[in-house]
Amino acid sequence: MPIAVYCCLMEGEESGTYDLDAVAASLRADASDINVFFQVFCQKLLDTMGDAVKVEREGGFFKKEHPIHSVTVTFGEDVFSAELAHGAVVAHRAHAVRGITLKSEDLDFHSWLEAIVKVLGQQAQASAQARAALQSLVT
Repeated sequence: MPIAVYCCLMEGEESGTYDLDAVAASLRADASDINVFFQVFCQKLLDTMGDAVKVEREGGFFKKEHPIHSVTVTFGEDVFSAELAHGAVVAHRAHAVRGITLKSEDLDFHSWLEAIVKVLGQQAQASAQARAALQSLVT
């Protein structure tokens, strides 16, 4: 992890605020090999966010050993989904209330990452689980 991002996270631990631009920049820098990055990013979300994250893996008998094909992350009424297809990530964000989607948009992968980091940053001020997820993304 870059020193600057680590320092921003440590300062955020103490003050309750995070330099989300630094975190997002670090994630963009790490995303040069999209196939590997997508697997690592999704697994970190899955490990830290528990039930808020659902993944689909490529088919097969031992699915846990197969690569992640798509991820859906739910933060309250906001749902972020992404799918790895042919070396590119197709990303989407939706806002639903009581199961009815009110707003939906396609995002490029970097914008999708930034949106997730922003929501995690907002939730990190009140949730230890979100703080842990935000820190795991850059470690």
